[in-house]
Amino acid sequence: MISAAVLGGVALVVFLFGGLWSATLLAIGTAAMIWEWREMVVGKGQGLRLRALPMVLAGPAGVLAAGLASPAVGFAVLLVLLGAGVLAERARLRFIVPGVLYIGIAMICIEAMRNDFRFGFLAVLWLVLVVIAVDVGGYFGGRIFGGPKLWPAVSPKKTWAGLIGSVLFAQITGFLFAILTPVPYAAEVALMSALVALIAIGGDLLESSAKRYFGVKDSSRLMPGHGGILDRLDGLMAAALFVAAVSFLRGQNIFLWG
Repeated sequence: MISAAVLGGVALVVFLFGGLWSATLLAIGTAAMIWEWREMVVGKGQGLRLRALPMVLAGPAGVLAAGLASPAVGFAVLLVLLGAGVLAERARLRFIVPGVLYIGIAMICIEAMRNDFRFGFLAVLWLVLVVIAVDVGGYFGGRIFGGPKLWPAVSPKKTWAGLIGSVLFAQITGFLFAILTPVPYAAEVALMSALVALIAIGGDLLESSAKRYFGVKDSSRLMPGHGGILDRLDGLMAAALFVAAVSFLRGQNIFLWG
């Protein structure tokens, strides 16, 4: 709880300032998660060798470029450094490359959300609160009602009751968020929050299946009591990708429905 409160407080202040501050924080997190992913794939204790640096730096460089210039520039920087990393790195590329792309693009999407001139901070805050609501609702739904497991082979603790609790609590959180902030269209935000909850759960299951495949319990021990940063942000990244895709297809911010 202490580590979560400290990290959450720092992130809240940084995202409130936005700009280079949020881009730098996201870049640090991106680098850490790519390092964690590479450690999971090639085996812990292998060390960060020089040839792995382009691959590890591809994501954070893309995030910084997105913050300083635009998401398009960020994607370009990510792909260029990823290409350099492919030429240098030869260890299990079929696993490393998709992970770097997934993490890098998701974090660029979060930075792009923050850079929106009207709803930037609110959009990121809403996304984070909804993902937290997913964890809280899932925990209490599973604890109180129990019942059949959702996917025991991948995540033994998750239940169908927990999934329902996650979606309901996320929906309530999104509705209250819209009521208490200048965000319009509370009913639509509540519906989108429920969809985001399902995507976040899918992101959590995706990372859980990867950890089981590679035989690790946590992505790292960077966060006391929480495991790795990848363990904490798996659902958030999936949710960010979904929100970014919806916003792109609709041609407007996720909070605008007129």
